Amino acid sequence: MKFEYNFSFGKKKKTATQWAVFSVILVSLVSGLHQCTGISKKNLWNLIDQIQREKLKGENSLNDFIIQTPELLKHRIHNDVDNAIQRYEIEERRLYKHRMTNFDVLKEIEKPQYTESQRTIVKDAIYYQCPPDSSVAQSLLGGAQGIHASWYDSKECNY
Repeated sequence: MKFEYNFSFGKKKKTATQWAVFSVILVSLVSGLHQCTGISKKNLWNLIDQIQREKLKGENSLNDFIIQTPELLKHRIHNDVDNAIQRYEIEERRLYKHRMTNFDVLKEIEKPQYTESQRTIVKDAIYYQCPPDSSVAQSLLGGAQGIHASWYDSKECNY
């Protein structure tokens, strides 16, 4: 009895014919959906890419097709960067402490991560915010803000 094993490492490479058939089917599907629904082809490719990445975990012919097609790869990269920026902005908004006042700063500095000398510097500091000048930016954001030591003779805001 003779046993033969035909084992190879890695993925099997697709032939040119297989890629052509796969490409025609995918492009026809996207074009048909575009014609029927009016959804842009870019959005359809992004949707297909997102579904295959989440459901098929990226180890499939569709993923290979997207990676090997420059236009689709460009859409994937653009979409990934946009999503990363969006997630970053959401996280920033969640963590952002707006309108931090002197009270908030003094409350924050009491946390154990700050040293006694840091607490003294902050407690003795003078915080100021000038009224907005006539510029568009300051009318939207408010006047100049700053912090300086109590011994500094400040000319900001004429206060």
